[in-house]
Amino acid sequence: MESFWQELKSLLKTLGCFVVALMLVPLLLLSFLCAHFGNELSNYVLSIKYPNLTISKSKKIRTLIDTPKNAGIFHFLLQVEGNCDFERIKRSYSQYLTDLRDKTGTLRFPKLRQKLVTCWGNYAWVNDNSGFNINNHVLLSTHKYRGRPVTESNIQDYVSELATKYIPSDLPQWQVIVIPNSEPTQPYYILIKLHHLIIAEEEDLHVSEMLLLKDPQNQKKTLMSLNDGLGEISNQEQQLSHFVRKPEHISRLINHLVHLVVCRWQQFIYEFESLEGPDGSSSSVPVRNLSQLISLLIIVIVNVVLGYWRSRTLLQKLKRRSGHYRNEMGRIQTIRLLLNREVEDRNLSWMGARSAIYNSLQPTNLAKVWTRFLWRLNLNHFLLLPYHFYCEFLAFGDVLFKGQTSYTSTYCARLHLYVPLLLYAQLELFKIFWELFKAPRNIYEVLIEQPTKELNILHKKSYAGRKIVSFSRSLNGVQLRERNREKFNNDLRESDFSLTCLAGAVHDYFETFSSEIRVPNLLNTTCRTIDKGYFTSRSGDKSENIGGVVFLQLPLREPDTNHAKELHEIVEKIRMQQIMIYLASIGQTKYSLLTSLLPHVLTKIFINFFSYNFPITITEIYGATDEFQSAWGQKVQDVLLFRPPQSKTCLSLNLHRFGDKYRLAVMADTHLAPDHTIITRSFERYMETITL
Repeated sequence: MESFWQELKSLLKTLGCFVVALMLVPLLLLSFLCAHFGNELSNYVLSIKYPNLTISKSKKIRTLIDTPKNAGIFHFLLQVEGNCDFERIKRSYSQYLTDLRDKTGTLRFPKLRQKLVTCWGNYAWVNDNSGFNINNHVLLSTHKYRGRPVTESNIQDYVSELATKYIPSDLPQWQVIVIPNSEPTQPYYILIKLHHLIIAEEEDLHVSEMLLLKDPQNQKKTLMSLNDGLGEISNQEQQLSHFVRKPEHISRLINHLVHLVVCRWQQFIYEFESLEGPDGSSSSVPVRNLSQLISLLIIVIVNVVLGYWRSRTLLQKLKRRSGHYRNEMGRIQTIRLLLNREVEDRNLSWMGARSAIYNSLQPTNLAKVWTRFLWRLNLNHFLLLPYHFYCEFLAFGDVLFKGQTSYTSTYCARLHLYVPLLLYAQLELFKIFWELFKAPRNIYEVLIEQPTKELNILHKKSYAGRKIVSFSRSLNGVQLRERNREKFNNDLRESDFSLTCLAGAVHDYFETFSSEIRVPNLLNTTCRTIDKGYFTSRSGDKSENIGGVVFLQLPLREPDTNHAKELHEIVEKIRMQQIMIYLASIGQTKYSLLTSLLPHVLTKIFINFFSYNFPITITEIYGATDEFQSAWGQKVQDVLLFRPPQSKTCLSLNLHRFGDKYRLAVMADTHLAPDHTIITRSFERYMETITL
């Protein structure tokens, strides 16, 4: 009975939060309208006042909290095998990036040549790029650090010192620093600094192009799986990004319907239009009757609509690239041009249309059409009826005993295909609605009730904005599994173990300040995942390889079996509770969904408040293999990503797992030096010694 009342109280709380959320929807809508039109008015005024600037319209969170002293500069470190040929590397950046042009002769990545300035609190790009010089951006460093050759023993200190230096403000905000090797047997390093706005606003520029990386095996991105319920994963080795499962049956139903429409459209075109003969010569179908005329008109209208959409999309892209486009054509003129071209290709004319209508309305032709229609009707519904029953019977038998049938045109085959899809899609839709119903309560609990209020040393420090880095050596995952043989299963995953070691490393860091403030039992962190395609993919949506954000309370103590099991339970609770938070953060990453709802001032206040409570970010970067190839033909042994902490967040922990290699990359504020290296050293020790 007590459990019943608990469930009832929980349901009433969920219902109350949902009702409050519905009441806030009109306010959010009004806030969105005010913020949208206010931003548009501000951008318009600035573009008039400063015609030599292109005002940035980015609504990314990093853009709102960015400051000159605490800029969102991503750092990438490449460890490359072979001799260092600096001139070849510089030529590659010039050929593939800064000097690359499209078919119209326009620079493909103009923002790599443009300065980034601030204008009334907004970022803006300087349109004039005549002063660009690649020698200011692709730099050759020395192979010695403080009089000693650069090796694995001092590369961290060297890279950390390079990371603290700002990119000069009078230059475009990116830099490539090549650190040569002192001996041919040693690898050399490349440090890439890149402002987040370059990637955010340069539509076609992927991180892989900036790093000049490619995947030699061209492996496909690992897909999320779906079985019966939300919140579970099928593969015990998968990372946190797989805690939300893609609605598989809804996607299958949509994809099947789209495929069916495309196939029918292609069949329709093949039947009523053939602009190329078998020998490749161009030909046109003579219009003889009304049905052919209507069919060709439908094809013309669809082609004009698609062509207009493609031309406007290309025009907008060219205008964003260069700020202006001289050959801009009006909307009516574009439609007229496309329509004239389609009509000319099909040899359509008013004379031909009148002739087709006249031929169709002749009594003899009308009689032929009706005779043909009645004959087909009788043939299919009366004369061939026994054969149709026979095919339906065979299809039913195949479905009953084999689970599939080759008689795809029968009603039984269609029912066998669509009925399960519709049922499972409806179940998934119901689950989505249920998650939407629970979302307001879950968001309130995760962001307000559950975060620990314990103080830690990170709350008491002041921060400079400059960044330092540290990274562990490469750790062998095979040895880790051998040491914990048969311990990893559905109740304890390898990813849980790596998170446990990371929690233990953070605990050791806080332990050094235990005389000033007690080590907290729990630490509020934000987590997200990035897969290998972020470094190697050059097609599709740039954000498709970035997972959503979840809020993880990290239990801090030395790692052991109970610690790992506790973390596993916390992760499983996240998978059940933070589904909508995860999806909303993906919407923010892809479409700036959340920052569009509120004015920028309120958004900054909320970000500063939550970043104070969540001072550490954890990023899991993973891939099935550890193979990378540079554009100039050399093998890249490893790639490290350092995501910059901003606002009140001061520590960024980036856990890499490519193939069977683990590495931890830490980026911290300079005021945390030199103790930030404790995290990487402790992580190495725990990963190599702890046995569950």
